[in-house]
Amino acid sequence: MKITVIIPTFNSAQTIDDTLRSIVSQQWPDLEIIVQDGGSRDDTKVIVEKYPIALSGWQSEPDHGLYDAMNKGISRATGEIVAILNSDDVWMPNTLELVAWVFSRNPDIGVVSGSIEVWEDLPGGANVVLRSSLLHLHRGMTVQHPATFVRRSVYERVGLFNTRYRIGADYDFVLRCLKANIPWMILADILVRMRAGGKGGSTFSRDDWRIRRSHKLSSPATEIITCATGFARHVARQLLARVFGKKILSIFRRRLWHKRIYR
Repeated sequence: MKITVIIPTFNSAQTIDDTLRSIVSQQWPDLEIIVQDGGSRDDTKVIVEKYPIALSGWQSEPDHGLYDAMNKGISRATGEIVAILNSDDVWMPNTLELVAWVFSRNPDIGVVSGSIEVWEDLPGGANVVLRSSLLHLHRGMTVQHPATFVRRSVYERVGLFNTRYRIGADYDFVLRCLKANIPWMILADILVRMRAGGKGGSTFSRDDWRIRRSHKLSSPATEIITCATGFARHVARQLLARVFGKKILSIFRRRLWHKRIYR
């Protein structure tokens, strides 16, 4: 079973070595690595050159954001199974062996999602294991996209990421898959370890609101409450970080993480 992993990257010289090492160490016999770079100006390519299998899939050109890079990578993919791993995340040992085993024994399954371990890259930083769930999508994105593996045929059927969403296109993609009745399997296993932060780290996202409304997941009254709560948390985070620094933000983040019912 051929597996393609797409790494969207931009100026990731400080972290991409860990990402590539975690992929190569899987020792999967039929693996394709696509590094879709947005025109990095640091030493990202120098790091990639250490891994011939990754260099063979290197492409660097301007893009229109993260999901545009993902779409370019998917369009180049030749594997039966497609994974997307950010350039500051790593696969846990034996991730590919487990995922391939699940797909091979369940030929009807189109998507497999597992859990992720999220950690803050600072002394005493928060960490938590977040599980994927299909039961709470009316509240927001509860599928852990970095730990999600998709048959390439699903992209051909459902389509690629909608790039009009800046940070929520994976949420929209999940909902489109469910509407198309794509069979999905959720694993409790931790497949990915990722650093906290990034575009998806905010507690408030206008994209989430737009996506929930476009898929008619909740009433206007519920949306007003959800958006107001999310925005208040977002403002509180920014104020805490500005006044007290990253340590208090870490405490705040830990509390929010452990309140999530789908963790």
